[in-house]
Amino acid sequence: MTISKSLVCCGLGMLALAASTLTQGQVSTIPTTVPNTAAEETSPPTDTRLTMQSKLQQSQRITEGLVRRDFDTIVEAAGLLKQISLSPPPKLSRAGDDSDAAVYEHFRLEFARLVGQLERQARRQEPEATAYIQQNLTATCIACHDYIRDYP
Repeated sequence: MTISKSLVCCGLGMLALAASTLTQGQVSTIPTTVPNTAAEETSPPTDTRLTMQSKLQQSQRITEGLVRRDFDTIVEAAGLLKQISLSPPPKLSRAGDDSDAAVYEHFRLEFARLVGQLERQARRQEPEATAYIQQNLTATCIACHDYIRDYP
């Protein structure tokens, strides 16, 4: 039981770090509301900032689901993240550089792969595995944001 508590606490810390990283940039101007209708939830955002905010909201729902052991919420949020990750990526500010596009595509595919694993483990109601994958997903987000922000 100690391992799963520490995994969840570590995951919460990583999510808080990701949230603080996002709110220091342009994303802070986006309202933090969850979509009200199913139609809003299933249509992937087209604006980069809205896409990132949507990813953050679903990630927060996953963390909340882990804390509460609410696997239905985790599965639902993971499904929405999967839809976002499988849609065409929004244009980046440096989209003219093919190497940037390739690196972003790598991160996007890794994100999609991890979301699929997270959804499978949540369906199996495996809290430790789900928390571990959520940590890896958060680390992937942080690495991608570091790349996008730090490499000209």
